Amino acid sequence: METKTVKVLMEAGYMAAGAGMAKEAATIFAGVQAIRPESEYPVIGLAVTLMSAGEHQDAVDLLTQKALMLNPDSCLTKSFLGLALRLAGRSNEARAQLEEVLSNCGDEPAATSMAQALLQEI
Repeated sequence: METKTVKVLMEAGYMAAGAGMAKEAATIFAGVQAIRPESEYPVIGLAVTLMSAGEHQDAVDLLTQKALMLNPDSCLTKSFLGLALRLAGRSNEARAQLEEVLSNCGDEPAATSMAQALLQEI
């Protein structure tokens, strides 16, 4: 499947998650994961779906046990993990995670701007 199509599917999944359509979002992200099993991005999408549904600890578990296993160096995963930790009430861990992103991921503006924004809220 073309990269452009995968991006469109990911966007549709995020829109579904944001609209409270958790089942539909999970189905979309599971489909993308089947197409791109080596990528952490559909796992991040599933974690966002869990966070949108209030299942913050499940999102933490998914990011640490699946997304970071696929790509341990993913700065974007680490930023989303910081968000999930914050939502799970684990502010100290979230702060440490987000500060790590700022220290080590200067070449990834999406991850660092997300980390900066989240740190301002902690």
